Amino acid sequence: MRLIELHILQSFPVTCLNRDDVGAPKSAFFGGVLRARVSSQCWKRAIRLLCHQIAEARNVPRFQGIRTRDVGTKLRAILQTRLTDPIQVERVAHVLADQIGRAAAEGDARTKVLLFFSPKQLQAVVDQVCATIDLQQLVSQELVPAKGRGKKDDPQAALQDAVKKALKALKTPPEDAADIAIFGRMVASDPELTLEGAGLFSHALSTHEVANDIDFFSAVDDLRPEEEAGAGHIGTLEFNTACYYRYVGLNWDLLSDRNHLGPLTPADRKAILDVFLRAALLAVPQARKNSMFGFTPPGAILGLVRDGQPLSLANAFEVPVRSQNGYLARSRERLEEHYAVLKQVFDLAPIRELWLILDGGQTEPKVGKRVENLDAFINSLLEGLPNE
Repeated sequence: MRLIELHILQSFPVTCLNRDDVGAPKSAFFGGVLRARVSSQCWKRAIRLLCHQIAEARNVPRFQGIRTRDVGTKLRAILQTRLTDPIQVERVAHVLADQIGRAAAEGDARTKVLLFFSPKQLQAVVDQVCATIDLQQLVSQELVPAKGRGKKDDPQAALQDAVKKALKALKTPPEDAADIAIFGRMVASDPELTLEGAGLFSHALSTHEVANDIDFFSAVDDLRPEEEAGAGHIGTLEFNTACYYRYVGLNWDLLSDRNHLGPLTPADRKAILDVFLRAALLAVPQARKNSMFGFTPPGAILGLVRDGQPLSLANAFEVPVRSQNGYLARSRERLEEHYAVLKQVFDLAPIRELWLILDGGQTEPKVGKRVENLDAFINSLLEGLPNE
C-alpha cells in the first residue's frame, strides 16, 4: 500500500472549532487527562469544501460531489431537458430519488438519508434510463407511485426496473467525483453504492491537557436611553485554546484503482492530490468564525510517502506536553522523537520524509528533510508517487 501521510501540529487561540450537543467544545480523555478534540467529520467537511474552492481556482474540475437529501433538485434540472410537463418531471424525479436513496415521503423527491453524488453521476443515471425506455412515452401513461414492482405492463414498474439497472452508473466515480473517491460514500439502503474512501482522517487531539473556559458576554441595546442601566442581552459561551495533533493520510493504490480514479491519467490523479493536500493543510472548521476567529495555519507538518500500513503518531502525546514557552515547539520535538523510535523499531523505510515548519527560528529537524514553502512540500511528496 503506497501511502501519503501528513502529521500536523496546529495551534489555535480562543476558539470553539467543533461543538457537542450542549454547545461546548468537544473533548476526550487521553493519557489520563482531558484534551481538546475536533472530530474527523468536522474537519473533513472543512477540507472537502476547501477542495471545491482550490480546484476551481486551479482549474481542476474534479471536485463536484454534493452531499444532500435534496437530490430531487438536481434530478429535476436534468429531467427538464427530457420532459416538458412539470408534473411528469416531478413524478419521475420521485421514482429516481426513491430508488437511489428512498424517498422521504410519498411524492417527495427528497431522500430519507444524505446522499453523496456528483452531477455527472446523476446525469449518467438519467441517460441510462432514457437508453432503456422511452421516457416521454412512459410518462404519458399514469405513473402511480407504488411499493415494489407491479405487472410487466405497469409503467411504474417499468420505470423502477429501468432505474435499478441505471444505478450501476453510480458505482464508479466519474471524472468530476474525486471528492467521493477520497472521502468515500455510505448508502445504507443500497450497500452496492457504498464506496470506501481513499482518505484517512483522525480526530484532532490536543497535545496537552485542556480545560474549557467560559466567555461571559453582553450586548447593548443601541436605542436604550442613557439613564437606563443594564444590557439588552447577556449570555455565556464555552471556548478553549489548544495545540492539536491531527493525521491525514491517503491510500494512493486505492485511489488509483478502477473503482476510484483509475480511469484518469496519472497526471490527472496527481493534480487531484495536489488540490487535496493543500485543502487538508489549510482548511479550518468555521464554527464561530465571526466571534472567535481562529484561522491559523499549521505550525509544523511531517509529510511521509511510504509503503505499508497507516501509522498514527498520536502516542507521542500520550504523556501530555507541558508548556515551555508555548506548546508547539515541545510538541514538535515529541513528534520527531516518537517517529524516530518507531522508524527504528519497526524498520520504517519512507520514500519521502519532509518537514514544513512555520517558525524559521526553531532548530532543524533531526529526522527528514526540511523544505521552505508549501509548494515545495507538496511537489516533493508528489515525486514519491508512481507515474503509472
